[in-house]
Amino acid sequence: MEWKDWIYKLAEFKYAVHLMPTIASGTFAMNCAYLGIPCIGYGELDTQYRLHPHLTVDQNDLQRAVELATKLKNDNDFYIECSKDAQENYKLFHSEEEVNKYLTKFFN
Repeated sequence: MEWKDWIYKLAEFKYAVHLMPTIASGTFAMNCAYLGIPCIGYGELDTQYRLHPHLTVDQNDLQRAVELATKLKNDNDFYIECSKDAQENYKLFHSEEEVNKYLTKFFN
């Protein structure tokens, strides 16, 4: 699947869970944040704890992940807060402007 098709498909979902036992690049949490989809994931991944701080769990803490999923489903205010926070944090840490600042600093 091409990225464009993938992001359109991802946008159809309301919640996301990314509990991979190995830490990857973090683009799943980032794509979710861009779309305002709350994503439950492990805190070892910087994109997770920066973009979805209320939904970050310790490695293998499945009980907490289930608790958060239940809260997202049943507490609309919590869902809205997590969705808005994710989008705001995306702009703060991963917007084109922020990435350009980082790259300029890095290459200078």
